Amino acid sequence: MAKVEYRKLSKHTGAEILGIDLNQQIPQETIAEIWKIFCDHCVVLFRGQKLEQPDLVRATSQFGDCGAYDRPAEFHTSGQKKVLPQIMLITNIRENGEPIGSLPDGEMWFHHDTIHRETPHKATLLYSVEVPTWGGNTVFSNLMAAHDAMPADLRSALEGRKAYNAFSYGSTKKGDPNAVKARSHAVHPTIRTCPDNGRKAIYLDRLMSQHLIDVPEAESEAILERVYDFIEQDEFCYDHVWKKGDVLMWDNRTSVHARRDFPADQVRLMWRTTLADTVRPYVA
Repeated sequence: MAKVEYRKLSKHTGAEILGIDLNQQIPQETIAEIWKIFCDHCVVLFRGQKLEQPDLVRATSQFGDCGAYDRPAEFHTSGQKKVLPQIMLITNIRENGEPIGSLPDGEMWFHHDTIHRETPHKATLLYSVEVPTWGGNTVFSNLMAAHDAMPADLRSALEGRKAYNAFSYGSTKKGDPNAVKARSHAVHPTIRTCPDNGRKAIYLDRLMSQHLIDVPEAESEAILERVYDFIEQDEFCYDHVWKKGDVLMWDNRTSVHARRDFPADQVRLMWRTTLADTVRPYVA
């Protein structure tokens, strides 16, 4: 079996996997090798893919079980009729003035997908169907690298602590007026261990981490702001400029991501799938 070829996308974050067609059945030895690259770099990129919805679901399933969505009824959109149940429509397309998909417009703060669930999804895949001429980049930060470089006093403030994480559906920033009232929430360690490689990662994010457990409010807020500013530094980040046909898979256990702004009058259409996990966040 030929070794998987890849190139790093930044110092700490991201690797482009070369020569893989996600329409094809991938040998298990190759899947295992890609997964190791994925765990080490937090994000893997497959360029130039040509997928229909069943192809994306099938490709996702080669890496694990597809995750289920738990959106409340008021978060459902008309676009759900246009996609398979394993797929979430991420788009600013509107019909009769209403978005047909989720998270339609503008920037979105750094976050982990589903950190607000008791057992968060381990990974997300996003396939670009249509992209604007500029903007809409997705920025990723490697929180294993950030953990390893964390100042000693900040590490001390987080070790052994837990945080309350919550998400109001549709939010792109805290206090988003466009969010629906339904909220999902969970308490997790502020530092978690990746079960695949044993490395520790900071497990907090600006959008969904609300406060530290058993820490006074002002102190909690000050610590979290330091964490957010630290993990969002360019040093740890990869800024992905989307091309049509890109598939990105990112690790929700060890990275955060954010979305850049893009023109409101240009179409951005993405299909999203996730990988379920059976392991709740823990620290070894």
